[in-house]
Amino acid sequence: MDHQRKLTGVVMAITGALLWGIQGPVSQFLFQDAYFSPEWLMGIKMPIAGILILLFNKFVKRQPITQIWHHKSDLLILILYSIIGLAAVQYLYLVTVKFSDAGVATILQSLGTVIIVILSAIIYHHLPNKGEIVAVIMALIGTWLLVTKGDLNHLSISGTALILGLLLAFAGAAQTMLPVQILKHFNSLVIVGWAMVIGGIIFMLIHPIWHNFPHFTVGTFLGVAFIVLFGTMMSFLCFIQSLNYVSPTVAGLLDTFEPLAATLGSIIFLGTSFNVYEIVGGVFVISTVFILAVSNSK
Repeated sequence: MDHQRKLTGVVMAITGALLWGIQGPVSQFLFQDAYFSPEWLMGIKMPIAGILILLFNKFVKRQPITQIWHHKSDLLILILYSIIGLAAVQYLYLVTVKFSDAGVATILQSLGTVIIVILSAIIYHHLPNKGEIVAVIMALIGTWLLVTKGDLNHLSISGTALILGLLLAFAGAAQTMLPVQILKHFNSLVIVGWAMVIGGIIFMLIHPIWHNFPHFTVGTFLGVAFIVLFGTMMSFLCFIQSLNYVSPTVAGLLDTFEPLAATLGSIIFLGTSFNVYEIVGGVFVISTVFILAVSNSK
């Protein structure tokens, strides 16, 4: 039975990672071939996915969804988590994909684990252990290889894409660190669901979905539906539910399937190419997740 539970958790974590990763090439298709804007896509996918997650928690999990609105301090953290954590990750991921490609965006997002190490050392005044130091060095080397293709004199991606990717990594760190306290008091699905709704409302105010409404075909409709239902809602549900069966360390390790799925999807469906330096750089960055997991489990 224990083996079956672990297998269930592993499958759910991998499924969530793959769905998020595949969302990258699908978004890239919408931006490059159908001229969708990241802002319009955010105004659609965030509120719909958030509402569906809350409904899942209410009617499938049969758990309440409104208590967090009665606790001002927790609500403030939720709003911060929504804006500079979850919504920032979702938006910065999309715009990084737009200015580079899905593989690069997802690999740069993986730097968030290293940024957590650095921020934790600064905030909590402790020196990183040997494993964390190795992870930071490998992340720096990997990022350099990824963005230069091994050529010191030129960037293989635009400066805009690099800055957005690094901001994405910082937002990923914020997304992990901000909700730690409220997760002790409230269901994770409630937190993620409301954070998506709040973030979606903000983006709808900034860029109403009826402005610059994109032209829909069968392909673009299916692409948007996949991003909302699978790339956003199901990827979060699968990952969060996997934590009922496996440890956060195991789930985090399996999260490395995200850049794998995004990169392979870009190569197979969009014709994106990577040279040996970019591949080695991507492997270096992704390997930091394994190094940190092993280091922190001792």
